[in-house]
Amino acid sequence: MEQATLRRHAQRGTYDIESAKAIFDDCFIAHVSYVDKGLPQCLPMIALVKKEENEEDEETKSSLGIEDPADEADEKNVNNVVYLHGHPSTRIVELVREASRETNNAAHNVETQIRPSDPVKVCITATKVDGLVLSSAPNGHTFNYRSAVIHGTCTPVKSKTVKRTVMHAVTNHIVANRWEEVNPVASYQVSLVYVIKVNIDSLSIKTRTGPPGIQPRNREVDGPDNETPPWAGVIPLWEQLGEPVESGLTPRAKVSENLRGYIERRNEKQQAYSKHAAN
Repeated sequence: MEQATLRRHAQRGTYDIESAKAIFDDCFIAHVSYVDKGLPQCLPMIALVKKEENEEDEETKSSLGIEDPADEADEKNVNNVVYLHGHPSTRIVELVREASRETNNAAHNVETQIRPSDPVKVCITATKVDGLVLSSAPNGHTFNYRSAVIHGTCTPVKSKTVKRTVMHAVTNHIVANRWEEVNPVASYQVSLVYVIKVNIDSLSIKTRTGPPGIQPRNREVDGPDNETPPWAGVIPLWEQLGEPVESGLTPRAKVSENLRGYIERRNEKQQAYSKHAAN
């Protein structure tokens, strides 16, 4: 995996998968960009950065009675990928499916000299804004933020067991431990879902924390400072989960302790980071 070296404010950049995963884990939605017939496209999607599921091992996992053979592996040797999932009619899914089908056809018909399509390449971005950074002049205003960018190559996931594993992870990405307290997924829903594995080609992480900088001014050219000095500092900003609103679809059901705890823990974590980043 190559580094996508930052050109501006290079000191704010890091290039490790752990930092990228932390940002993606904190973002409910990422943005997936790709090119379709020469036109740039961008979709908001759930993007999970996690260790790669071995499709061959996953297919035999249940029959062998093994919970997860990769759990005992050296984590440093585990390959991390990005998993995307969506409906088969989604355009990016159609492109990945078409590229995979043409590649397979070319492999089985070498004598016809069919040239397979190039694999689908994507750029996936996740960003959290942690504060409004207000300077004493317009060009010093900015944000405190965390941003991760991953470039990768798409391949389809065919294993139903891996698809279920990804659906499990997606559900618990929305609310921790939610999969364990809801009804089992319908088997036909697993068949409807299309999962894309993105092998990571390069990545970069860029963050900003701290107070604003004061931009230099030439008072003879730009004019005098305001008589009343403008306030400069950081307004912390964080995502807040509110009070659950009843749908009426499950009478007699109550908000679980797990859900209450998740809301409280996530709100506290987001608030604490934003206030810490302001200093």
